[in-house]
Amino acid sequence: MDIARDYEPEFSVPLLSDALRRRLVSKEELWAALPPAHRGCRTAALAISLADENHESAAESITAVKFHRFDITGMVPQVETFDSAGNFLGRNDFRHEKLELIVECHGVGKYFMGRNNPDEASRKNHERHMKLLNAGYRIFNLVWADLFRPHEFIKIKAELDTLAKNEPDQHGK
Repeated sequence: MDIARDYEPEFSVPLLSDALRRRLVSKEELWAALPPAHRGCRTAALAISLADENHESAAESITAVKFHRFDITGMVPQVETFDSAGNFLGRNDFRHEKLELIVECHGVGKYFMGRNNPDEASRKNHERHMKLLNAGYRIFNLVWADLFRPHEFIKIKAELDTLAKNEPDQHGK
């Protein structure tokens, strides 16, 4: 909890998310450990609220923090995506709860640390990406450096605003 009080969420949320994912602590325990009206309690409360056991990497946790900072709402972590016929397209790092927008955080681990060789992993990733595009999803692919530059998050926010504006209301208009 000291780290969550003393450091920015970009640093603490990955640690909290990892602890939640590994079941070392629960959200309830984190909230209970937060002393009221102490130095850094607002920062720690923000970190707890953004931490999620579904973040599978530090990059995903930092992305969640950036979503908050750029007022990007509705992004759900680790969502399975299907096409209109019900065919599985892939599991996405983040997908919007209503709009057809996906954000993927890319590292090199899947290319070099898995059982498949890098060419096979790259081919499968490209195939999945194409299926998602062909199903009508707008996809943003982030690399580590993007997490510390605002322009990708500004583009994500603008695209969500455009998609929301173009979405028919409940009366089909």
